[in-house]
Amino acid sequence: MKHFFLEGEHLVPFEQRDPDLIVAHRAFLQRGYVRGDFLLSGPHVPPNGGFLLARAVSREALDRMLDEEPFVKAGLMRFVRITEFLPVQHQPFLADWFGQTEIKAN
Repeated sequence: MKHFFLEGEHLVPFEQRDPDLIVAHRAFLQRGYVRGDFLLSGPHVPPNGGFLLARAVSREALDRMLDEEPFVKAGLMRFVRITEFLPVQHQPFLADWFGQTEIKAN
């Protein structure tokens, strides 16, 4: 499993969004939590974007998942940064989510 740190940018102020679209966005996130794809998410302060910590079998699988994000589909948000990382240290209670991480020497 690969791990990714994502940063999204709102292209329209959050407070100007259709409430139904906000509900759809939160439902998308909840489905990701239920499947175990997402660990955390939240808005910037002030809310001009947000962060998401996700995992997927590949970057391509992550991209397919993100294509279904309602704000992205509506052209109201874009992911400006997606960075794959190796979670070599974490709190013990996160061991199940991160799984075994192997560092390869160069």
